[in-house]
Amino acid sequence: MAEYDFFATLREELNQIEREADGPGVHDAVRDFAQATGTTEARALAAFWRASKRHGESLEAFATEVREQRERELATRGAHA
Repeated sequence: MAEYDFFATLREELNQIEREADGPGVHDAVRDFAQATGTTEARALAAFWRASKRHGESLEAFATEVREQRERELATRGAHA
C-alpha cells in the first residue's frame, strides 16, 4: 500500500485557502476579528478557515455572515442604548 502524501494534501489546502482568502470582504473580516480578539491575523484566518469548513461554506460566505451578524448585534445594542 502506498504511503499517504501528507505534503500534497497540505499543498491542496494551501491552494484553496489562497484562492478563498482573496474573496471580497475576507481580509477585512479576518483583520477585524484578529483585532477584536487580540490574536494574529494568521491565527484568525485559521479560525475562519476551520469554522467556515465546519459550516460547509467558503471563506467569503462565512465572512459575510460574520459581518452581517456583527452589524445586527451592534444595531440591537444601539437600539437599546
